[in-house]
Amino acid sequence: MIIFLKPDCTDEQIEHIEEQIVALGLKPELSRGVQRTFVGVIGEEDVLRNAPLGAFPGVGR
Repeated sequence: MIIFLKPDCTDEQIEHIEEQIVALGLKPELSRGVQRTFVGVIGEEDVLRNAPLGAFPGVGR
């Protein structure tokens, strides 16, 4: 799964998102591009279906 972040997402928000992903037993992979930043999530996708990651500050829609 890929979680796109808002352009103004802070390092603290990114760290919080990554911590929540790890707490679910998954592995976050951060990628900072020229125009977008996103977190790739490696692991069982079913775990993410019930996780409210989209509600965290910094997560784009």
